[in-house]
Amino acid sequence: MPDHRPSTGERTMLAALRAGTPEHHHAVERVLDLPGRVRDRRDLVIVLDAMLAAWQPVEERLATAYDWGRLGLDPRLGAAADLLRADLALLADDPPAGRGPAPGDLPALGGAAAAVGGRYVLVGSALGGRVIAPVIERRLGLPEGRGTGFFRRAGRTPDADWRAFRTAVDRRAWSAPERAEAVRAARETFAVIARTAAAAFAARPTTARPRAR
Repeated sequence: MPDHRPSTGERTMLAALRAGTPEHHHAVERVLDLPGRVRDRRDLVIVLDAMLAAWQPVEERLATAYDWGRLGLDPRLGAAADLLRADLALLADDPPAGRGPAPGDLPALGGAAAAVGGRYVLVGSALGGRVIAPVIERRLGLPEGRGTGFFRRAGRTPDADWRAFRTAVDRRAWSAPERAEAVRAARETFAVIARTAAAAFAARPTTARPRAR
């Protein structure tokens, strides 16, 4: 997650989200184990497919779970499942289709606070990919951005997306119950991503085993 100097809004909603989710965030990192999990192109295809299975349903639910115009935000802010599909199309003639979570397993993201919690996970996730992508490209001998468009958020503006999100959250005063609801939604969003990716890796293991932590 990003580490910015806190503004007034961050001392409330965003600070609550940061303080309330590190364990869940780290659980996703342990499951994905990037870039260490990727040792060859097959590994990269498996990882991208697992991430698509996890990301796309959450993105789709977030886009419709709340009227984002009330916060002045694009309902697709930070969405990047299309980049995962594009990466898979470049790397595999017949990309696998990982099984995503059932609709009933997705987090409840209705209402402003829960929607903000879910969006926090996806918008924040974009900022770490720029470190992962160059390592994978060097290891696999890939040109910059080939098969790593999702990690690089090719053609997107993740820093600007984060600023837009932060500004929108800062503009509103959030009650303690709303902050708690946002944390719940963020934790559930992290958890469903971790579960979905773990199930995908169990069904189709990568060459490299995850590091023990």
